[in-house]
Amino acid sequence: MSKIPTVTIATIALNEEQNIEKFLRSVLDQQEEGFKIVKILVISDGSSDKTAEIAKSFKSGLIRVISHENRIGKSARLNELYQNLDTDLLLQSDSDIIYSHKYVVRDMLLPLIKNKDVAMCGGNPLPIKGATYIEKAINLTTEVYQEFRQKVRNGDNVFSADGRILSFKKELVKKINVPNDMIANDMFTYFCCLILGLKYKFVASAIVYFRSPQSVRDHIRQNVRFRASPFRMEKYFSKELVKKETSIPKSLLYRTQLLMFIKHPISTLYIYLINLYCKLRARKIEDKLDAKWAIADSTKYV
Repeated sequence: MSKIPTVTIATIALNEEQNIEKFLRSVLDQQEEGFKIVKILVISDGSSDKTAEIAKSFKSGLIRVISHENRIGKSARLNELYQNLDTDLLLQSDSDIIYSHKYVVRDMLLPLIKNKDVAMCGGNPLPIKGATYIEKAINLTTEVYQEFRQKVRNGDNVFSADGRILSFKKELVKKINVPNDMIANDMFTYFCCLILGLKYKFVASAIVYFRSPQSVRDHIRQNVRFRASPFRMEKYFSKELVKKETSIPKSLLYRTQLLMFIKHPISTLYIYLINLYCKLRARKIEDKLDAKWAIADSTKYV
């Protein structure tokens, strides 16, 4: 880019009063290097708590809050964001995370700025230390998932395209229209990037912290949607592409699972059984899931 690119940092928020202050403080702490942050946009999708009020209490001129009375789902709010984007780059985050250091935004934007073919980047979400048995067990599966995220195609894969933190060039998001029934916006935008002939990059240094579900109910809510996502992708992209991108080399899969079972047999078996249930349930109810999915409340405070 011949000029200093302008950046919008945006989050779609729903009842995030427990973490929105921490999130925004970590965003305001970011250092600008070779780009200009023009606005930090908080879009509240029908929050019934103090999310918007807390966001508006910040004295920063960068923060802008759009508070909608009704919830219509993340997909529709993303389309509004994409259509109205007036900066060169977009850094999109969930609200229930915290940026781990002051150069997260820089690291997420650098591949977009330096490489004309790269249009989308994914960061590196890591869970905080678990407080409940369920949360600790789920964090073990996150360790396994980290192997897939970093080793399949050197990290440039659908597993690292995590909606907790993504960055885009304006040229890409202007071509994206997220379907109203979309249950995995991160995966959908990843596939859009590929079929448009553009490149995706994983940024390992862009670490953000999140909390895993602390209850069985919340884990099932999250995992069923996760397991149903590839089925939903097949409605919009070729089955061959979806299968190729979501496949994990068996040697890597079995090795990581075996090592985890050896280290933590009871927790690994417990999570395996819960995830098996989620996989079966996902096949059964996939067509009933939409962009207004059930929220996992216990993940809201990092």
